Amino acid sequence: MCFYQLISKIKDRLLSFVTSKNKIRNKIQIGTNSIINNAQMLQVGNNCSIGPNAVIYCIYKKIILGNNVMVGPNVTMVNGDHNIKKIGIAMIDNHQKEDTDDAEIIIEDDVWIGANVTILKGVKIGRGAVIAAGAILSRSVLPYCIVGGINKVLNIRFQIEEILQHEKILYPESQRLHIEDLNHITQFIENKKCLNQD
Repeated sequence: MCFYQLISKIKDRLLSFVTSKNKIRNKIQIGTNSIINNAQMLQVGNNCSIGPNAVIYCIYKKIILGNNVMVGPNVTMVNGDHNIKKIGIAMIDNHQKEDTDDAEIIIEDDVWIGANVTILKGVKIGRGAVIAAGAILSRSVLPYCIVGGINKVLNIRFQIEEILQHEKILYPESQRLHIEDLNHITQFIENKKCLNQD
C-alpha cells in the first residue's frame, strides 16, 4: 500500500469515527491533505466543505462549524496557546495549561472562509459572514460582516432589508436576527469604516 492510499484510508476511518459520534452530519467534504488534531472535539453541521490542506487543532476545546459553511484551502484553526508564563521551564517542556490558554472557535451558519485564513482561539464568526483570503482573526466577527487583513471590518454583505429577506428564506422565525441587532451591526460597521479611513 502506497503512502497516499494509507493517508486516504486513515482519513476515511477518521471521518467514519467522527460521523458515528454524531459530531459530523450530512454532506461534508474534507479536502485532501487536511489535518484534524483530536477530531472528537470537532463538531460540524450539515452541508459543509473544508478545502484541501486545512490544519484544524482542537486539542482541549471544541471547534464548532454550523450548517452551510465553506472553508477554503490552506485554512488554519488553532484554539489553544502554549503556557508562556512558567519561569525556569522552556515553553516546549511546559505542559501545564492556564484557564485562558484555550478557548472554543465557533463558526455559525452560512459562513465563507477564504483561502489561507488563520483563526485563533476564542473567535466566534457570526452567521452570514465572509472572511477574505489571507485574513488573520484573533477577534470575533459580527453576523454578515466582511472581514479581511488582521481583524479589519471591510463591509457588510447585504443591506438590512436584504438580510431580513435572506433570513426569512433560510431560518424559522424564532431563529432570525431582529431589526435591532441588524441596526447595531450596520452602525458598528459604519464606525469601523470611518476609523479605517486613511
